[in-house]
Amino acid sequence: MKPQANRAPLILNVEDREGPRYVKSRILHRGGFSVIEAVTGHSALSLVRQHAPSLILLSAKLPDISGLEVCRLLKEDPQTARTLVLLTSPGLAQSRQRVEALNCGADGYLVEPAEPEELLSSIQALLRLRGAEDAYHRTSRALHEHEDMFRQLAESLADVVWILDPATRRLLFASSSLATVCGHSAEQLMEDPRLCLERVAPADRARVEAAVESMLRDGSMDLEFALTLPSGEPREIRARAFPVRSHGGADGTDGTDGTDGAPAAAGTPPLRIAGICQDVTLQNRAGRALHDEERRKDQFLAMLAHELRNPLAPLRSAADLLQQLAPTREDMFRARDIIGRQVHHLTRLVDELLDISRFNQGRITLRQDLVELRTALNTAVEAVRPVLDGYRHTLRLSLPEQPLPVRGDLVRLTQIFSNLLQNAAAYTPAGGMISVEAGFDESAPQAIPDAVSGGQVTVRVRDNGTGLSEALQRQLFDPLAPPDPGAPGAPTDQREQSERSERSDIATQTPRSAFPHDGPGIGLTLVQKLVQLHGGTIRAYSAGPGQGSTFTVTLPVEPWQNWHPGSGKAGTRRSVPRRILVVDDNVDALEAMTMALQAMGHTVVTAPDGPSALARAIAARPEVVLLDLGMPAMDGFETVRRLRALPELRGARLVALTGFGQPEDRRRALAAGFDQHLVKPADLDALTRLLDELDPQQQA
Repeated sequence: MKPQANRAPLILNVEDREGPRYVKSRILHRGGFSVIEAVTGHSALSLVRQHAPSLILLSAKLPDISGLEVCRLLKEDPQTARTLVLLTSPGLAQSRQRVEALNCGADGYLVEPAEPEELLSSIQALLRLRGAEDAYHRTSRALHEHEDMFRQLAESLADVVWILDPATRRLLFASSSLATVCGHSAEQLMEDPRLCLERVAPADRARVEAAVESMLRDGSMDLEFALTLPSGEPREIRARAFPVRSHGGADGTDGTDGTDGAPAAAGTPPLRIAGICQDVTLQNRAGRALHDEERRKDQFLAMLAHELRNPLAPLRSAADLLQQLAPTREDMFRARDIIGRQVHHLTRLVDELLDISRFNQGRITLRQDLVELRTALNTAVEAVRPVLDGYRHTLRLSLPEQPLPVRGDLVRLTQIFSNLLQNAAAYTPAGGMISVEAGFDESAPQAIPDAVSGGQVTVRVRDNGTGLSEALQRQLFDPLAPPDPGAPGAPTDQREQSERSERSDIATQTPRSAFPHDGPGIGLTLVQKLVQLHGGTIRAYSAGPGQGSTFTVTLPVEPWQNWHPGSGKAGTRRSVPRRILVVDDNVDALEAMTMALQAMGHTVVTAPDGPSALARAIAARPEVVLLDLGMPAMDGFETVRRLRALPELRGARLVALTGFGQPEDRRRALAAGFDQHLVKPADLDALTRLLDELDPQQQA
């Protein structure tokens, strides 16, 4: 059997902690390496001598001897001195630790936990450098015989490989890619290597020149800098150099320490300097992208907290008003209206956030119905009418006489246009003009009322409000958009202050609280995603700050032959009084639900926890149980299992009433024994429909 031509490099993974050792071995296997493992320093020393691995991934903390001591022993042994050692240490690395590692002979130092790409890149960089070193040592011993082989090896590498004579400051060898990077011919560069400095970014030039001067003295260099390619493309380069010392001493005697041909002591001047220049642009961009993503998450959380606090402020004020000793009847009605509006706002914000999360995970679905778009528009106008009246806006609604048939979800389409109208109302000064125009797209010849396919319906929502800057138009549909310091509308701290000031001026002109979005927020992001899910597009346009905005939504027309209008609304259901057990550890939620159900004519029994619910269920024999899931001691899942076992509750409807509203939460609740799953805050209409379903005649 022939030996394998290209064997994977062998890595010795030395780590006494089982979890990190397993993770690093998995990363190395996926990176195409062969891996052996050791858990102690002494076993690592033994395995190095037995298997001669290409590199040792060595933990600094081991149970018997430290990783630094293992590294020192390896480097002192001529048999293992050239084995690459990448030392790892958990936590924040201090400069002292790095110095100790390098003094012990470590070839690299990595702080854990490290990203898989960083770990593999560090190993590959060390292996590449060792490959270049080995190639140079081989060719230097038989330069004339193997010069062609060395050139072929160097040219096959993606990185730039070079060899410099420090005495004459001339290049003895450079791979052809150096000429491509520097924009000069190979002959010019060989004669004057300093021509490469012309491509270095001006901000880095002085630092690079100082590093080169230091390299000419000791033969070592390791730095990163920016340069510009002849094509104008900026790149980030990591340059590393190491000294190549003579096999003979300064006096011409043999400077090796034995027959193994080891180089002379490091104190002698380098005969040659070999180096490698690696393009690390993508690697650095990945690191910056990770950092930027963390910053964007922080921005998103700050924005979300701001949006959620806006409706909480009037809720708190209304609650304080009701807690007065003798609020007037007018104040009570006013507080009731404020609470109703702001709870609706808060619920909508949370729903929008969850919708965005589900959409990004591919878990949001639409009802595929034939929808008359005029119905969605009229419903959206009705939903935002209180906001428009509060701002004293004039709304002009222009709809065609013929239907606008589209395929999609009526609820989601209504959500799209109510969000746009809410946004227009918020950013238009009191007494402004808002218009909604809908019709078939006249720019497309096929988009006519009797089109069979391919037509488009266009809806434009216009306002004469504060308008949009160019920067804000670019970032409008992204709540995590990166900051643009030069734009007065983008979401940075300085611009948010000016936007808030502007919006606060608007708020002082209206009797109602300002719209809870300060900036584009999550609403417009959800609008864009829902429009795209319907196969449409949305665009925003503004001539500039103070000149109003126009949002244009385009949706595909549904062919006429598929259009079958519905027959009408279902008849009104009558509510029948029921015996209901409500179980919730939140006293306020329990009291509020009890009052609402009693006002609807039902008999209500309450329980603050699971054990109390079991006792009261036996005595009350409820027809319906509304059960919270997140309770202490005995949660809702255990409680429903025990309730199901009671003969007194045979035939009762058990409903999970919870703040956990993800699809997985619903599946888990139904699997535990619940008949239905409702998300807090529960809608009274949904509760009414649920109770009406218990009517035997309606079930039939």
